[in-house]
Amino acid sequence: MTPTDWVLVNRLSARLPLGSSLWPKPDADTKVQPVLISAAVPHSIKIAGASDALPTSINYGTLCKTIEKVCQSGELYSCMEHLADAICAAAFNAFPNMREIHLSVEKPRALTHAKSVSFATIRTREGRKAGEPDRVEVNDLELSTIIGVNPWERDACQVVRICLALEIPCLSSENTKGFDYRDIVTRVSEARVAFFLAFDNHVLKSSYQTVEALASSITNVILSNSPTKVDRATVRVAKPSALMFAESAEVRISRTLDSVQRFAPEKPNPTSESNVAVALHVAAIALGSNVGDRFRNIEDALQMLERDGNAKVVDTSFLYESKAMYVEEQRDFVNGACLITTTLLPESLLQWLKEVEAEIGRTPTFRWGPRVVDLDLIFYDDVVYDSGTSTSTGQLTEKVPEPRRLVIPHERVHEREFVLRPLADMIPQFIHPKLHLPVSSLLTLVKRSSNPAGPSLKKVVPFMRLSASPEPRVKAEENESPLESEKRQSECRYWVWGEKTRIMAIINCTPDSFSDGGDHDTVESAMEFVKSFAIPVRPKTPSTSAAPSRSGSPGPRTLPFHHVVDIVDIGGCSTRPAAVLVTPEEEIRRTIPVIEAIRSSEDPAIRSSLISIDTFRASVAQAALDAGADVVNDVYGLTGEGEGNEDLLNVVKKAGCPVIMMHSRGDAGQNKDYSDVGGVLNGIREELGAKIRRALNAGVRRWNIIADPGIGFSKDVEGNLAIIRNLREITRSAWVSADGAFSIPYAQETRSLKDCIGSVHPLTSLPVLIGGSRKVFQGKLIDRVATPKDRSSATIATHTAAIQQGADIIRVHDVLEAWDMVKVADALWR
Repeated sequence: MTPTDWVLVNRLSARLPLGSSLWPKPDADTKVQPVLISAAVPHSIKIAGASDALPTSINYGTLCKTIEKVCQSGELYSCMEHLADAICAAAFNAFPNMREIHLSVEKPRALTHAKSVSFATIRTREGRKAGEPDRVEVNDLELSTIIGVNPWERDACQVVRICLALEIPCLSSENTKGFDYRDIVTRVSEARVAFFLAFDNHVLKSSYQTVEALASSITNVILSNSPTKVDRATVRVAKPSALMFAESAEVRISRTLDSVQRFAPEKPNPTSESNVAVALHVAAIALGSNVGDRFRNIEDALQMLERDGNAKVVDTSFLYESKAMYVEEQRDFVNGACLITTTLLPESLLQWLKEVEAEIGRTPTFRWGPRVVDLDLIFYDDVVYDSGTSTSTGQLTEKVPEPRRLVIPHERVHEREFVLRPLADMIPQFIHPKLHLPVSSLLTLVKRSSNPAGPSLKKVVPFMRLSASPEPRVKAEENESPLESEKRQSECRYWVWGEKTRIMAIINCTPDSFSDGGDHDTVESAMEFVKSFAIPVRPKTPSTSAAPSRSGSPGPRTLPFHHVVDIVDIGGCSTRPAAVLVTPEEEIRRTIPVIEAIRSSEDPAIRSSLISIDTFRASVAQAALDAGADVVNDVYGLTGEGEGNEDLLNVVKKAGCPVIMMHSRGDAGQNKDYSDVGGVLNGIREELGAKIRRALNAGVRRWNIIADPGIGFSKDVEGNLAIIRNLREITRSAWVSADGAFSIPYAQETRSLKDCIGSVHPLTSLPVLIGGSRKVFQGKLIDRVATPKDRSSATIATHTAAIQQGADIIRVHDVLEAWDMVKVADALWR
């Protein structure tokens, strides 16, 4: 029968070394810290109460001295459990009539954010009392976070107070450090509603609304997949700010591992072979290369991923150039990411990624060293998985060799901007299954914590033709370092977006274009125009006089020349209002000889010019690409040959080349009313966005798409002006604020990777081309009689405003005037 009488000593204060305290410093085990000891002895006091004498009772004074003697013995106790063992043994020795003792050892200076940590045990003379487990308690752990179902609770941090009572197995004789409560608290802190991360008043949002969900998540973290064994966890979560006239609102739950698994939501087991035939999984793969043709390596890897039906690429990010991380003495990387659907399970998918890497040419190097291609599995559905442990019981299984170990989500994703930035292009709202924060928040954190001197990642576009054979590797020269040799390797040309405004020169090989028809309709006249792109550039430092000639007079002064055009756009079919379409054969007859003349020019600057073919026809585009064109520019956004016709789309996809997709509504002079779609800007986002989404779904890479809002095509004067005034709005995400920071509503965050596919507006962050050269709306605005060629100044005004609004490319007839304007505009706004 359990006694109803007790003798207690409450929170006796002692000072002694007892393992680590607030900070786990190297010498913490030898430092004195405060310890509070409580003892409760169940013992009948009937005789002592009747006789008013102590011999038959438990003298609390003697009990107190017994405890103090143990604490002052000079013995070095490494943990609360060992001190408790010593006190219990001493108490039983001091009191022959004691049968049982309830002891608590509390460390008030154990953790920085908790009131205290304590160890409690019930002992009899025979040892630990049967059926009464030892307990470790973490008291009043306070974390600042964002939690709540009300909108106003999502805008500011509040304190949650967490108490943990953990039933633990008996300490083994080999364990000299005691129960690892620090590991538990660290993992609870990671699983809390949100990390308190405030930067410039920007708070990273949490993934929980209710205290119930937080408490359940904490028990899950404590009981599942943990090296620290816990038999039962009782968790209390209190919100002191929840109620105006109450100290707090609180939820308390108690769970075992069995109950956590029993009440967990049912979902397919990613390691179960029974799901292979029926489950289609979504995975996020990070892409990288810094050896050879980096762009070709990534594209080849993507195409190989889809071989044998093992995976389907359903979305791609932009590409970025970044400095090597961890080991910096190597060539810059090109990085990107993709989403795939697959029936492969995680281990099989990892094996497939390694096979693709090997086939592309990756060979083992040192850790974080150069690599031909790197394919990292970042997310797999919403799975948390470690091949080194069992996901169902939390017990260690046979350890997988480190090179083959698979951890999902990827262990280092939260510290790598070169992974998070591409992921945010596709899945900014996806909540990291383990850190419980969306990708956009993790990106914000890593960008603000790194604080580089300049842009840490540069968005790039490669000018790649997959039909061409890869360039052979260049031999290393004598005494040349591997880094120097790698920098000389040949790869396709590429642009860095944002570093300057690019100039596209118009060459209309037509007799009937609206402003320059007949000017360049022969190969000779077109080439003369191309030659005019090279202009003398004033040296930045005073040059020395040239050597005198044989006659004794100074020789001619030689100035460097600059090719002022970044890309040439060649067209053979006019798309002006009411233009008569020529046949594809005629279009080819007009354009291909000019492309071939550029590619065969004796001038290396001309010969290496980037060339765009301005066409909406697949046969013309294919002929131009075969002749040496680099880009396809389509005024109809890959739909010009009829609804449902995918011929040109397939040409672009197969070529792997950049494509300029313009907004239009058929005949350029018609369909100018946008009232039914909320205005011209909404019309462009909806209509051009649908065409770009179609291209992305068909496999055109996001990094290859350039958007053109279609100045002068089915727009009236005010519509054209609205585009120029608000150009940034066309490609701005609804989830990004004016200062460029992500601001995703909580309700739109998701734990489903599948739901993220295609969720980002297709126009988001695309580079933009503006073709405002000599357009009719300018003639109406200048209010004077003028031919299209008289609109040069109006064109400059249009393009200057567009650059201020973030235009990346301007398409022009008058290249020298454009050059001057771009140099000044870039100096002002780049």
